[in-house]
Amino acid sequence: MALRGHRTLAIDLPGRGAGFTRAYHEQDLETFAAEPSVMSDVTAADFVRPVVEAVQRVRHHGPVVLVAHSFGGLPVTAAANAIPELIDRVVYVAAQCPVDRHPGEYAMSPEWASGDFFSAMAPLFVGDPAHQGFVRINWRGADRAQREALRKAIAAELTEEQFLQVVVTSQPDEVSWLTGQEWDHRADKDSWGRIPHSFVRLHGDRSMPLAVQDRYIAEADALTPDNPFDVHDLASSHAGFFRRPADLAAILDRLSVRAGAGSR
Repeated sequence: MALRGHRTLAIDLPGRGAGFTRAYHEQDLETFAAEPSVMSDVTAADFVRPVVEAVQRVRHHGPVVLVAHSFGGLPVTAAANAIPELIDRVVYVAAQCPVDRHPGEYAMSPEWASGDFFSAMAPLFVGDPAHQGFVRINWRGADRAQREALRKAIAAELTEEQFLQVVVTSQPDEVSWLTGQEWDHRADKDSWGRIPHSFVRLHGDRSMPLAVQDRYIAEADALTPDNPFDVHDLASSHAGFFRRPADLAAILDRLSVRAGAGSR
């Protein structure tokens, strides 16, 4: 994006980069299972705040195009509800955009069940998220067959060796967003609905299947029929485009140019 003339800012959400403990690294599973997690103290508001603050700080430099991928759609949708006047476009790259129901309900839907992510992850969960207050995944405990299932679900374009790098560097803990009223940030017609919004559909996505992506689009279009999603398509798995970013960069380039023209 920089080579195309755009200024970009990657927002680190709370807990990202927290890393892992010695027990996890050494696969001392008894100790690992009993360890506390920084993610247990992270709230939905903690995720929304840095997005809002980043937009507020960069807005005076020019038009703001807010881009979300996967889980990032939740705090971005909440931020768009809060400060629609500061955002020129919101772009969802196979990202969550809840409209008609709690975010966790989509994850339990038949559309999401058609994918491979949760079935591939199930053997690696450690403990009970409802009791712990966070989700813990033993990525390093995956055997070769489990890693292959995860690779196909998350980044099928990667080789086995490339995906192994993903597994060994992934932190095990995540916030528990599937339940709880605090995570219920749905797109609001009168705020989020005022902002031009785009959706990049990932056709090879087996983590957030195309049927789920299309459901988000359809529900949002029904919410704001006069401001429907501007839809783009990309041949990519859920995370494969990170290794081949040129096609997505071309889409974001065009959308950024349009946002700039619209703000003048």
